[in-house]
Amino acid sequence: MMSTIRKLQDTWVAKGIFILTALSFMSLFGISGYINSAGQNRTVIKVNDIEISQGEISYQYDKELNTARQMFGDAIEINDNMRASILLGIVQKQLVDAIIKTVAQENDVVIGDDLIRKVIYSQSEFMNNEGQFDPRRFKMILSLNGMSEQEYIQALRTDIERQQLVQNPVARINVPSFLTDLLGKIENQQRVFAYVKIVPEKLKLDREITDDELQQYYQDFAENFTAPEKRDIAYIAISADRIAEKYNPSQAEIDAYYQANISEFETPEKRNILQMVFSSQDEAQKAKAKLDQGADFYAVAADLAKQSKADTELGDVSKDMLLAEVAEDVFTLPKGGVSQPLQSEFGWHIMKVTGITPASKMSKDKAYAKAAEALRQEKAYDAVYEYTQKIEDKIGAGASLEDIAADFGSSIVQVKNLTEDGKATSTPQILSQELVDAGFSYNIGEISQVIETDTGLAVVRVDNIYESHQLDIDEVKPQIVKMWADNEREAMAQEMANDIMSDMENGGSIAEAAQRLGLSAMTSRPIKKSETFDSLPSSQIFALFQENVGTPKLIEQDGDKLIVTTAKIVKDTHKLSDQEKADIRNSVRMDLTSEAANLLIENYSKGYDIEVNYKLIGLAD
Repeated sequence: MMSTIRKLQDTWVAKGIFILTALSFMSLFGISGYINSAGQNRTVIKVNDIEISQGEISYQYDKELNTARQMFGDAIEINDNMRASILLGIVQKQLVDAIIKTVAQENDVVIGDDLIRKVIYSQSEFMNNEGQFDPRRFKMILSLNGMSEQEYIQALRTDIERQQLVQNPVARINVPSFLTDLLGKIENQQRVFAYVKIVPEKLKLDREITDDELQQYYQDFAENFTAPEKRDIAYIAISADRIAEKYNPSQAEIDAYYQANISEFETPEKRNILQMVFSSQDEAQKAKAKLDQGADFYAVAADLAKQSKADTELGDVSKDMLLAEVAEDVFTLPKGGVSQPLQSEFGWHIMKVTGITPASKMSKDKAYAKAAEALRQEKAYDAVYEYTQKIEDKIGAGASLEDIAADFGSSIVQVKNLTEDGKATSTPQILSQELVDAGFSYNIGEISQVIETDTGLAVVRVDNIYESHQLDIDEVKPQIVKMWADNEREAMAQEMANDIMSDMENGGSIAEAAQRLGLSAMTSRPIKKSETFDSLPSSQIFALFQENVGTPKLIEQDGDKLIVTTAKIVKDTHKLSDQEKADIRNSVRMDLTSEAANLLIENYSKGYDIEVNYKLIGLAD
């Protein structure tokens, strides 16, 4: 519910923008960090004095989910294994970053703001068509990637520290040419695989389940044949919007709000501005001289400042949007006026005013209406508390749900056969988890405390409880028969796989073993390690390439069983090209460098006090 009321308060959010080349670089000069992870968050990772909280891990996890949704759509489902994998990856990265930061601090490795600027200015993805840094493009790319400027700068600083402390020391690994040739032959080797596929669901059973087996399954797997506890509940709901609308501010309160926030009801003067920026005063003076002689502003900007039309146009800006060093001069110019060269920490600016939009003020009627709405929204928190107290006072005094509904003008909603997963045979809408939890937290006839939901307040009463019980055997017989049949087929498939593996280990061929069991033996085309057959994952293909000819390997694939063996090795005979050799060297060098880097980080960490509490993020120690 609080989230709903916070949405009501978004009316008066001021949105500032930064203009000129200062855009996106203010954090290098004092803007605070992008994460407030202090609060009551507990520490998940600790490396000496560096601590990383639950809030930071949660923030990074949400970013990973957003990235996944952008790639695969909102319908993507994150199961427990995926969640654990994402969290472990985040913890590993945060831990390594913390170790590197500690090493940097102990060895006085400082990455200054000047270096950060130079790196950002030199990155091609942030440049315009003329090869110059484009602050608007920089900001846009960060936004598309879900990063704040401070995040990007911190990540860049950590990357440079990693480069100096880890990557540079291990960067000189060399791969001898004889090893390149050998690895090339291994990499380009092809194999032909013979295999048998056993699909359990296609196997025919030669008998039916017996009565004794039916009873045994019914007893052994009783939890599968148990009806869950169900409840009938009734509830009333009061929306947050309705709570906010109940408050009507007085004229005195509206006047006070208006006076205290008068800037919210005024639009400052804006000016349409062109700008060119130079690194030296002499260059700026040359440009100003050409403008004084009647040259076109865009032409001079393109010729001397190497700026495109888009780089030159700042658009409509207010005084507070400009750098302090230039704002006063620009806002004293008339329409069409051109400034003298003005110096800021980013260079020498020449500005031209091409249009002026006078300041304006909202009418008193509209301003007061807006002020009243803002006050109404601000009071929503207090109103929620007051409603909660009133309702709980009535509950404490013995009022029924019907009495409370009548007093607050709400209707009672009936929900039949509600289960703990939120399903019900009769309900007008999807129930919030808070309502479901309350419905299973009280006994028959009891009324809950006031519950906050995403849409408002609610009160729940439990009308009936249907205890969990085992279903009658006749009712679940089809489920038992299917479970038995699936297990029988699985046992048959495993026995067949064991027979084939045993025959092959005793010198038999896969084709003969398959024929004896009425199965078909198949043969793959010659494949490289980077290819596949029968949709096997690359990890399984890699493992198969490690086996000798004739050695069987059992692979489980989506419930099916594959017995695979290498039937033939096709040796590589072609001579490697210079490019192929270079590719192999680079690949091996990358693998060796990565391993060396990991060993170096591990060595760095040995002298540190390191703690990782996996339980705090839902993972076992």
